[in-house]
Amino acid sequence: MSMYTQLLDAAYDQRPRPLDDEGRAVAEVLRCRIELDEGVPAGIDPDSVPVLLALQIGYDVALLELAQLVGVDTDPSRFDQPHRERRRVEQALSDRGISLNLPVMEEALPEV
Repeated sequence: MSMYTQLLDAAYDQRPRPLDDEGRAVAEVLRCRIELDEGVPAGIDPDSVPVLLALQIGYDVALLELAQLVGVDTDPSRFDQPHRERRRVEQALSDRGISLNLPVMEEALPEV
């Protein structure tokens, strides 16, 4: 078991109470994904490994919780290669009709 999977397993086991509503679980995954995509908050050293690691673990915990809620087979031990397992779980969720695509904001689009 890799160090990442050990940290993820501990974080997953220590989460507050599991969400029991698919809509709230999807919202939590999207919130964590936005944080992950935005990266390190302003004022924090961008090379701060603990912050980057916390963002990834937060997203993966939310993803695991949603996956468990809708019956996608995964667990923290499958995250030895986090990017690969994330993509697999995201695809399995998509196959079940759960979109994790973030909406494109109009103001972010270039003027034509």
